[in-house]
Amino acid sequence: MNLPTPLNKDWVATGKATYDLKCLACHKLSDEKLVGPGWAGVTKRREPVWIMNMITNVDMMLEKDPEAQKMLEECLVRMPNQNITQEDSRKLIEFMRSNDGEK
Repeated sequence: MNLPTPLNKDWVATGKATYDLKCLACHKLSDEKLVGPGWAGVTKRREPVWIMNMITNVDMMLEKDPEAQKMLEECLVRMPNQNITQEDSRKLIEFMRSNDGEK
């Protein structure tokens, strides 16, 4: 997936609104673990397609993906399906990129 620069500021704002509504309770924007892992640096460690799959197809990822299974072992709590669309997951990635310092 090709991620354009500069960031789409409207998508960053929409992604932040989704984060505030559906992700904030379990994920911090730092590298600190809350319920789930912190988001700092996630766009540097993971491919966008992997992140989108984790957001939109969490059950499949926890069943089949070794990295997702490892995170479940570390966090001990399954990420719930938040019913986030592909489009909104892409906007969450834009917010994650902004959180990771991209402009």
